[in-house]
Amino acid sequence: MRFIRLGSSIRLLVVLTIGVAVAPLPLRGFTLELQHRDLKTGAIIRQLENVEPKHVAIVVVDMWNWHWCKTSTERVAALVPRMNQALAQARALGMTIFLCPTDVADNYVGTPMVERVLAVDPISMPQGPDLVCPAAPDGGGCTCGRERCQVNYGWDGMHPDLVIGPDDLMPNDPERLYTLCQQRGITHIIFCGVHTQVCLLGKSIGLRAMTRAGFQCALARDLTDAHGRYEPGVETPDDFTAKVVAHFEQHLTATVDFAYTLRRNGRWDDTWLVDYVRHAPWGTRRRPHLFEQELIVTLTNPCQPDGEIRYTLDHSEPTATSLRYTEPLKLAADTTVRSAAFKNGKRVTLVSESFAARLGAVPPAPDIFLGELKPWRAVGMGHSPSLNDHRFSPGVQPPQVDQSNEGHPLKLRGQTYAHGIGVHAPNQLMYELNPEWDHFVARAGVDEHVLAVSHGSNRAMHPSVVFRVFIDGGLAAESPLMRISFEPWRFDVAIPPGSRRISLAATDGGDGHYLDLANWVDAGFTKKRKATDHRP
Repeated sequence: MRFIRLGSSIRLLVVLTIGVAVAPLPLRGFTLELQHRDLKTGAIIRQLENVEPKHVAIVVVDMWNWHWCKTSTERVAALVPRMNQALAQARALGMTIFLCPTDVADNYVGTPMVERVLAVDPISMPQGPDLVCPAAPDGGGCTCGRERCQVNYGWDGMHPDLVIGPDDLMPNDPERLYTLCQQRGITHIIFCGVHTQVCLLGKSIGLRAMTRAGFQCALARDLTDAHGRYEPGVETPDDFTAKVVAHFEQHLTATVDFAYTLRRNGRWDDTWLVDYVRHAPWGTRRRPHLFEQELIVTLTNPCQPDGEIRYTLDHSEPTATSLRYTEPLKLAADTTVRSAAFKNGKRVTLVSESFAARLGAVPPAPDIFLGELKPWRAVGMGHSPSLNDHRFSPGVQPPQVDQSNEGHPLKLRGQTYAHGIGVHAPNQLMYELNPEWDHFVARAGVDEHVLAVSHGSNRAMHPSVVFRVFIDGGLAAESPLMRISFEPWRFDVAIPPGSRRISLAATDGGDGHYLDLANWVDAGFTKKRKATDHRP
């Protein structure tokens, strides 16, 4: 029992090896089933402890509204319904809830959960021996597979669906967390949130620091997700998380299945729909996953492992008779995947949805760059008393040739481009077409100069742009919704004979125009070739 601290309110009940059923015991208080692993063999060991709920605190770490990895972001969101139910029951039992979005806690100043914490005078915090153990596996933080996401610090709060209780507290330093726990007689701290082996373990309010301070700490293994990895056909993000959890159990601390713990204490209803089938990669319409080659999508359901996964590819809601998932899906075109798990014909999960869009071939270089041409019309965010009278909004520049709208080099997904037009969406560029031109070609994306300062802290989540190409009023091509550090969308649009004008529109993504700096790069027109010529 190397990591169990016995106190006056705690009794060690029984140690159980793997495979032995654990029956609820008629004890007063709240029974925890703690699981760890033998240090040498890795064999699972379970033990029961009884503790008064008022002596238990739940620390929720970094359940942010954004992550640089789109799949990781959706996996955090998938934890929220289960976490909301678990925290609601914990509150009802009298447990203390600490919400700790460490990087962005100060964005909640002026709320009772922060102000009550800052009113506390911290007391000295003991520093016991450090947890010395092998480093936990780390997949680098992107769980998308081949097309990896690039780092940005866009999060600016907790997930909007995470319920905040009126008595919850939000400490952002270990001394005040320690003081509040001492004041409330806390002996046990259950940690949940993300990412398991990075923030949840190592942040100042994390499991390592609180264990050293003398608390009995445990990890809620059903309410966490690792800094993950996805290798199709080899390892899913859930496999990787399970590996990290096993490392914790063998070298760091005990874990609990918190929903199971609540169930054995009569506080969990199995009819609640609190889980999602998880997709990898997991793009959405609001943040698509872009791919070039065949995409392999894996569906998993770790919290309902005996549920049968059903899915659809036609936007319809999955039913018990939809396609049955038996192996990873192979996608070759833009696809929406919807999924759910069923038992005995009844749906037992919420409905999940993912979206992936396939990039076209890299377009050829233009013969004539847009920067060499004078637009027939160029308007953007501002006021237009008439068709040819336009005033741009303060801080918004007219379209800029060969630089971003803010005057920086044109930069998309880490690459700088010499030629292009930088605009601020919403924006329209119209050109009169020359009969000698046969294609409009370009790449298009969100300018990423915002990442130059603190990786875009609190800001990188906001830019969102859709690019559209119209020829004589008809939609000829459009991108999905583009985000920061996406691979640029590729346009190679044939111009029908006799066409008069082309309109290049950069529109906001439906959520306002904050930081919607859009770049058309390597953009322009190719000329018609003779029969003996070939397009590169």
